[in-house]
Amino acid sequence: MPSELNKPIAPSSFYLEISGVADGEKSVFKSVNIPDYSPKVQGGQQAVGTTKGGKTVWQVNSAGFEGLFSFDCICIASGDGDSTSMNMYKWFEQCLPSSSGGKGKWADNQKEGSITAYNTDGEEVAKWQFSEAWPSKYKCADLDVTADSYIEETYTITCEKFNRTK
Repeated sequence: MPSELNKPIAPSSFYLEISGVADGEKSVFKSVNIPDYSPKVQGGQQAVGTTKGGKTVWQVNSAGFEGLFSFDCICIASGDGDSTSMNMYKWFEQCLPSSSGGKGKWADNQKEGSITAYNTDGEEVAKWQFSEAWPSKYKCADLDVTADSYIEETYTITCEKFNRTK
């Protein structure tokens, strides 16, 4: 087995932290996804020369990444006033425009945070940090008398910066 797979990252061993909202021992998320990176190119590809063997060398002018980043995180609904569920909804409500029933304080409530992945020994092996983030969408699972699981709440977090740091 290649050495890089000796201690694989367990998809169930992660921690999502959002400053002032979901940070600490009580912060629990069922799942979180990592956003896609789509590089933005300016000016198209330009042929800049040819090498030995007739291979053309191309120049691509990178202009960063496309637009904003977004990722979904899922927590279990809870009525406890200090639960992840309630803290996330309060944050969402603060960012929601007044015209939609929110507090209209989006600019004052942008947060920073991180997603940390751990290996099977509980050691940090990967980390993604984000900033200037806000909840842009909320979805609650359907209520159903035949359901046999807990109610899940899905939040879409949109951010202006998202980078892998480890």
